[in-house]
Amino acid sequence: MSKTEQVINYLNQLKEVLLKEKTILIENDGAKLPEIIQEKEDIMVTLSAFSEENVEMEKLSVLSREIKSLQETNLMLTEQSMRYTETMLEHIKKAAKQNNTYSKKGTFDQTKKSTLLDQSL
Repeated sequence: MSKTEQVINYLNQLKEVLLKEKTILIENDGAKLPEIIQEKEDIMVTLSAFSEENVEMEKLSVLSREIKSLQETNLMLTEQSMRYTETMLEHIKKAAKQNNTYSKKGTFDQTKKSTLLDQSL
């Protein structure tokens, strides 16, 4: 197997891992991310061992563009998830600061308790 074929093989593996990562990010299944990240790192380490010598770079261009596009999509999905999490945390903090709730008698009451998860009825 030529060096070019080996590199193409590893790039195809990387593409498959990126597709799995995209699915995981869309499904918001963060528990699987560390495994995927490790797979990506392992492939990248292997690819970095290849030199451009004896590799036909023009054969890699289409595949490398696909990989770049997938990586950009995954980055965008990650950033979107982080923004969503930050927004939700801000709303939770704001709600926790208000401390307005109803008393056990059904009247409006300003208490010192958090309104987020108060189960003391």
